Amino acid sequence: MWRVLYTGQRPHYENIALDRIMLDLMSEGKIPPTIRFLQFKPECVLVGFHQAVEQEVRFEYTQREGIEVGRRITGGGAIYFDETQIGWEVIATTDQLGNLSYEELTRKICTGVAKGLQKLGIRAEFRPRNDIEVEGRKISGTGGVFEGRAFLYQGTVLMDFNVERMLKSLQIPVEKLTSKGIKSAEDRVEWVKRALGYLPPKEEVFSALLEGLREELNIEFEWGDLTQEEIRLLEEKRDYFRSDDWVYHVKKAPEDSEMLYGIYRCPGGTFRVSAKVDLQSKVLQQVIINGDFFVRPQRLIYDLEAYLKHTPIVDVEKRIREFFSQRDWEGLNLTVDDLVEAVLFPLRKIEGIDLGIEKKRLNNIIASIGGGLIENIEKAKVMLLPYCAKPRWCDYRHLDDCGECGGCTVGDAYRLAYQKGMIPITITSFELLRDTLLWCAQNGYTYIGHCCYEFYEKRYEIFRKASQEGAKGVLFDIVGTTCYSLGVEEEEKAYHGEFTVELDLIKEDLYSSLSIKEDVKEDFGKRELSFDFSPYLADFKPSYYKKPKAVPTPEEDRTRTSMQREVFLGEATIGEEVLSYQQAFETLAKWIRESEKPTLVVGPLLFWDFGDKELQNKARLVRELIEKVGKFNIKALPDYRPKLKNYDPAVEMDPPNPHHAVLHGKHDLTVLVGVHCYRTDFVIRLLKKHTDTKVVSLCGLYGHPTADLSTSFTDAERLETLLKVL
Repeated sequence: MWRVLYTGQRPHYENIALDRIMLDLMSEGKIPPTIRFLQFKPECVLVGFHQAVEQEVRFEYTQREGIEVGRRITGGGAIYFDETQIGWEVIATTDQLGNLSYEELTRKICTGVAKGLQKLGIRAEFRPRNDIEVEGRKISGTGGVFEGRAFLYQGTVLMDFNVERMLKSLQIPVEKLTSKGIKSAEDRVEWVKRALGYLPPKEEVFSALLEGLREELNIEFEWGDLTQEEIRLLEEKRDYFRSDDWVYHVKKAPEDSEMLYGIYRCPGGTFRVSAKVDLQSKVLQQVIINGDFFVRPQRLIYDLEAYLKHTPIVDVEKRIREFFSQRDWEGLNLTVDDLVEAVLFPLRKIEGIDLGIEKKRLNNIIASIGGGLIENIEKAKVMLLPYCAKPRWCDYRHLDDCGECGGCTVGDAYRLAYQKGMIPITITSFELLRDTLLWCAQNGYTYIGHCCYEFYEKRYEIFRKASQEGAKGVLFDIVGTTCYSLGVEEEEKAYHGEFTVELDLIKEDLYSSLSIKEDVKEDFGKRELSFDFSPYLADFKPSYYKKPKAVPTPEEDRTRTSMQREVFLGEATIGEEVLSYQQAFETLAKWIRESEKPTLVVGPLLFWDFGDKELQNKARLVRELIEKVGKFNIKALPDYRPKLKNYDPAVEMDPPNPHHAVLHGKHDLTVLVGVHCYRTDFVIRLLKKHTDTKVVSLCGLYGHPTADLSTSFTDAERLETLLKVL
């Protein structure tokens, strides 16, 4: 007979202490197999057994909001618990459930919980590696730990959930903190109240889960209480599980110049590896492995770290495979190859010595992705530079170009790139990085990039995906106070392109590395492009606006076409419906006629005259459109430099805050024309978050299905069609 407990709402350290106590007592045969339901009070963040707290939690937010931080005894990733969530646990021995493997046990228990949720009317099912989902949305994350034959397997049931609070508590990429990110996170997660339309009593949830587990595990149970032994041990151990000795027992590797760092991800989890190497003898002296993976036995990773001490670098892979061949172990969706790659990842930086990079500076190499370090540098065709390394006063800070004035290290990097026959591009936003990496992949280009470690860790997936599609690369660190060290607010500004702190490239390492590439004889210098205000639109220039030294040119869309091609659906879209230009223009004409306060946003492609005949014709027709409609309020978007509140929202749009101008004029219809595609994506997202305006994009490339109405390849001929419809 199985025992069922509800231990109520407790602080995180009491719940974790009970986990440890029950697992130990189960391994000693002192308690019956048990199903426990639990809740947390106050709210908390719990990191996995192998994780370093500092790498997973946003302390400035959790401390400010009073969210406690603790550590589970199971592996896996960090998770946020509010006071409504229900935790469930199965504590038993393997023979009581048929001596299943870790993977089989995961499937069986999760299937039982899913059946229980189905009894509530929720269409839940198990999703490998260890989640329970509802039509693709996660409602329960799970994981377990073993102690000999005994195991504790646990998970959650999200009852009523604050996604934004979770995202801000954990070290999650900042784009998920935007409205689109939060909406995306909400679309990936399900909770009981949303699934059912109401919040059932917890007792009803307990009963349903028990019935599901009874059917799947073929068990009988009865409600019980904690034993006197469990209560006594809880009093003994509770303080330990709230102490720093427990919460911080997994440490980040010391910031030692001899430590080499690397991050590796695979279906089984994330590994953060630090390796101390004697570079003279080429011997691995010590390795530290942190991460969000599940392994059995729990101390397996500690044993591996000890086994690899004082191993010659050339023998590391052989020793890892030898270690696992001699042990009975299990990892959830993990293979020996994953462990090999995780440990070898930071060791590949040693090639930097052959490039002339000093031993103490090897960690300035963040990663060599998709190939060896020297091989990737020799093949590199594109150089990616961060906008935050340009001075704040520079007109080129928010362009993917550079004036090479000698005022910063980015200009030096541009000149070096041209010297080596490379294409330099300044990355001004996450969208631009995404599009550029895809462009590199589709053209078979290898890149050299510059970013901080925090950026790489949070954007790992985009670099990995680009590598899988053919874009290999090398990433170098940058120096200075990064947005990630200044808190979530500055991190979000950086995502938008609004971060104002100046960082620096490590020029010496870049020059040393590229010394192996031959100089080119051809002139790969940038093409000078003259520009002036468009004669058709110059009178919409804000009175205070001064012509800058540089503006976003038609060239800036060269890397975006790869990404835009992927979203292309046809001539035009209204919501999810694909239709013809004629149908779209008839609908747009109707919207314009019905609109009380329509606004037209004129972007750099038309606001400026670059001498391009097609763009000149489009600017002329846009002027005709303005005059024919008669009631458009015109918002200039002549460049993408943040205005930092020094602008008039009645006549100009602030690039990082485009919604301010729309809210200022209470505009019910916003039409974008002449705005670069990567910036259009951003504007649409912000307008959707902050305003009720209908958004229309008259796009010169592949369209923007996220807009309420979008047309693709909107050239002068298409604009003439629109004018006729009007």
